[in-house]
Amino acid sequence: MIGLPTVPSRLPVSQRREPRFVAAPRDYFLAPIFAAKPQTGPREVTVEDRCYTIGGFHPMGGNIHPPALDVRHARVIFSLLSFRSIYDDTCLVRFSFNQLCKRYAQSNGGRYARAIKEIVRELTDSYIRIKDLKTRISHEFRLIERIDFEKRPPRRRDSKLALSGQEEMWFNACELSPEFAGLLSQFRELLLIDLNVFNSITSPLAQAIYLYIPSRAYHHHSEDNPFEITLTNLLQQVSAAVPAHKSRRGELFTKNSHPIIGQLDGLEMLKGIFRVKLAETSDKSDYKLQAWVEGIKETRNLDRADSKVLTAYLESGRSREEFNIALANIRPISDYDAELLTKAEVEIDGNRAFFEQAKALLKEARFLDLLGEAKNDQLEGRKAIKTPTARLIYRIMQAIARPARPLRKPGNSGLDS
Repeated sequence: MIGLPTVPSRLPVSQRREPRFVAAPRDYFLAPIFAAKPQTGPREVTVEDRCYTIGGFHPMGGNIHPPALDVRHARVIFSLLSFRSIYDDTCLVRFSFNQLCKRYAQSNGGRYARAIKEIVRELTDSYIRIKDLKTRISHEFRLIERIDFEKRPPRRRDSKLALSGQEEMWFNACELSPEFAGLLSQFRELLLIDLNVFNSITSPLAQAIYLYIPSRAYHHHSEDNPFEITLTNLLQQVSAAVPAHKSRRGELFTKNSHPIIGQLDGLEMLKGIFRVKLAETSDKSDYKLQAWVEGIKETRNLDRADSKVLTAYLESGRSREEFNIALANIRPISDYDAELLTKAEVEIDGNRAFFEQAKALLKEARFLDLLGEAKNDQLEGRKAIKTPTARLIYRIMQAIARPARPLRKPGNSGLDS
C-alpha cells in the first residue's frame, strides 16, 4: 500500500489542517486514470490485467457522447466519498450541495457552485468500462447513479429568484451505482488519500501527477535511486499537452509563482515525505521527473497504534491496510460514550486513545453495546475480577480479535427508482 498523504510539510503548523482520509479504489492511484485536462473523447488506461475506458462513451452506442473524465471529476468523487463512512454498505451518501462545495473548494460561491454542479452532472452521465484482459469480459457502469434533489420557492421574498419565478434547488444526497459501491466494499482493494492535501494542489496537472506517481516512487526508491520518468512520457500518460521544445517542458514544471514542482515537493505522507525534482536525461534531449519518499515517520497516530490492538486486529483475519483505513475514521469519545463509561466506573483518563481506537475498529454500534454491558454489570452489582476498567478492556480486545463478519452486498439505497 502506498504511503497515506496527509498535509504539506512546508506549511506552518498553525496553518495545517487535520487530515481528511478518503478511501477509493487502489487502481485510481496505480495508473493515470483521471486526465490532467478536459477530454473530448474516451481514454484507455491499463492497470495490471484490467483496461479502463474513462468516460466518453455510452453502453447503448449511437450518437450519445457523454463527457470523458479528468481530475476535476476525481476531486468531486473524493469530496463526495469524504461524507461516507468506510464501512457503509449502502449506496446512499447524504450531504448538502453547500457542504460539497466547501469540501471541494473551501467555498460555496456562485462561480464554484456552478462549476461543481456541472461536474456532478457530467458524473451522472458518464460511464466507466473495466475490461478483464484475461477473460475479455467488460463491465460498464456509472459512478453516480442518481441525485436526490428538490426545488423550492426562494426563501428570500426580495431575491431576484422570487421576482423571476425561478426556484431554489436543494441537493439532499446522491446514490452511488451498486457496482461502484461494491468496489468500495472491497477493503483490500482500497487505498487512502487525504482530501485536504489533494485539494491543496492547485494545478490540475500536478493533481493528476500526484494521484499515481507516489505509488511508483514509494517502494525501493530514494534520493540516490529515484523513480524516473521523462516529462514527455509523463505528460502523455496524464493526457496533457506536450510542448515541442525541451525548454518549454521544463518551464511548464518550474515557472510561475506557484510551480508544479513546488506544489508536489514536500508533501507529508504517512511514512515519509514525498520528494520530486527535475534532472536532464543522459542524452540532454529532455528533462525527467525524479521522485522518491524521504524518511520513515513513526510519529503519526495512525501508525503509532498500540501493538497489542494491531496484533488482535490482524488475528481476526483482516489486514494492516484495513486497520489503517479503520483508524482513518477515528473520532473523539462523545459525551454519551463518556456518560456510559462513567456509569460503568471505567477510568477514561489514560485510556481515551485506546477507546477511540476501539470505537473506530469495532464501529460505533458494537462499541456502544460493550459500553452498555459494562454499565449494566456495574449497576447490577456484578463484581469484576480486577477492576471494571480491566474487564471492559479485556472484552474490547476479544471483540477486536474476533473474525470479521462479511459485509453485505450493496443493496437498495432507500431511494425510489
